[in-house]
Amino acid sequence: MAPVAMRLAAQSLSDAQPVPFWLEDPGKPGALPALTGTEKCDLLVVGGGYSGLWTALLAKERDPAQDVVLIEGHEVGWAASGRNGGFCAASLTHGFGNGLSRWPGELPKLERLGAANLDAIEDAVARYSLDCEFERTGEIDVATEAYQVEELHEWYEEAERLGLAEGLTLLDQDAVRAEVNSPTFRGGLWDREGVAMLHPAKLAWGLKRACLDLGVRIFENTPGLDLVSAGAGMAVRTPYGRVAARRVALGTNVFPSLVRRLRPYTVPVYDYALVTEPLTAEQLASIGWKNRQGLGDSANQFHYFRITADNRILWGGYDAIYRFGGKVQAEMDHRPETYLKLAEH
Repeated sequence: MAPVAMRLAAQSLSDAQPVPFWLEDPGKPGALPALTGTEKCDLLVVGGGYSGLWTALLAKERDPAQDVVLIEGHEVGWAASGRNGGFCAASLTHGFGNGLSRWPGELPKLERLGAANLDAIEDAVARYSLDCEFERTGEIDVATEAYQVEELHEWYEEAERLGLAEGLTLLDQDAVRAEVNSPTFRGGLWDREGVAMLHPAKLAWGLKRACLDLGVRIFENTPGLDLVSAGAGMAVRTPYGRVAARRVALGTNVFPSLVRRLRPYTVPVYDYALVTEPLTAEQLASIGWKNRQGLGDSANQFHYFRITADNRILWGGYDAIYRFGGKVQAEMDHRPETYLKLAEH
């Protein structure tokens, strides 16, 4: 990039606040008290992200009489569940193309299961009145190079062959620019039903409320320190107490698992995003992004971008940073080199 353009990109970040955008929402709920002393329950869930929250919610739905406790090391939704791009995708394979290359024989079943899962999420959003800005607008995979146009055509043809093309629309250059008027877009594949846009932190906070309403006991600022056998069940020690349970479900994502042999199987990879100020009506009209789909370009190092409920543009990706040793540390939450790269792009 030319020095002038690089300088302008850097200047655009001068007033930026290096904080997780979604977590700065004024509607953020207060933290619940930490666990102290000894507790007993039927099911203990460790981790207050999506995996832990859905586990606790589904457990109470299936058996309202069972006693469910959830402990979270910080606050519900504060980590990856509250900081992602807000793309709620049906795909269980990180995209159709990736699934096709890795599990071609199982892909039809995986696609059906993923679609059913997204439908169930949408149903839960409505049933529990989760105010998470859920918009099932779909996502367009956009091509910016000629070879990517060919690849999108191949994916569409393969989806047709497998009977999975319902809801997919192949877009040529004019059609994709009628959806989002970028001169760099040469084509696109619009999955109209398989992706929803949402506010990720509000989803986590809404699930927290739904769990509490069903009787789940939640303790925040309560990390699980170790997992040991305790009679016919298990027990987890915390900084100020201990929980004994008949069963324990671990929803700790890339944080070190309480089952040590599982730790080598989780790899923390960081990506980062920028969010603009709210666009004016004129700015939004000039882009022509009227159907509010999520967007992702088709390169191996890809960008994802979307419109928020208050008409900001969030865009991120490209850099996928793995740091030696696989540590998760607060000082890695921000990476100025990536922010500058995204601003330049």
